[in-house]
Amino acid sequence: MKVIILNYGVGNLFSISSAFKRLGAEVEIRAEPAEADLIVLPGVGAFSSVGSFLAKWRGRLEELRRSGSKFLGVCLGMQLFFEEGYEGGRTKGLGWLKGYVDLLRDAPKLPHIGWDVLMEKGSCDLSEGLKGRYAYFVHSYVAYTPMRPAMTSVYGMEFPALVCTDELVGTQFHPEKSGETGGIFLRNLIEWVKR
Repeated sequence: MKVIILNYGVGNLFSISSAFKRLGAEVEIRAEPAEADLIVLPGVGAFSSVGSFLAKWRGRLEELRRSGSKFLGVCLGMQLFFEEGYEGGRTKGLGWLKGYVDLLRDAPKLPHIGWDVLMEKGSCDLSEGLKGRYAYFVHSYVAYTPMRPAMTSVYGMEFPALVCTDELVGTQFHPEKSGETGGIFLRNLIEWVKR
């Protein structure tokens, strides 16, 4: 299975690359999108910092999605799937999911850093075995969306922790930093991509 991790200048590329390699995937880190079984949008950073990358590669990413590549968005990467984000100024997202990204309201302290429980809300093969488990989060912004997330978590307010469609999945948590929980998710992901 071929995995491409997009390098758009943010995120811990080494840890997510290592996580996939441990599961036997062929991993390549690239600065431009290319055909693969799975394309990963990683993320630690501001939505606006990726705006120029999205503007340049939006058409190519859409073309790859239509041609059958599946997508994983982690943290900021998941947020980029939505229509727009307000971190660092209003920035247009990919628009693959309805909704927008804004500051985590009612949070006792920001950023939200640490382990919180995953709660199942919708049906998604990728959430199998994750209900009630703890995952690791590092973020101040979340998605506000009319869609039903597969899983949520709570930090001051309930927010989407896992979203999925037939061709994309997004996690607000970091699977590569979530220990056994992350391992379960990534194994589910590999099976989902192979289908």
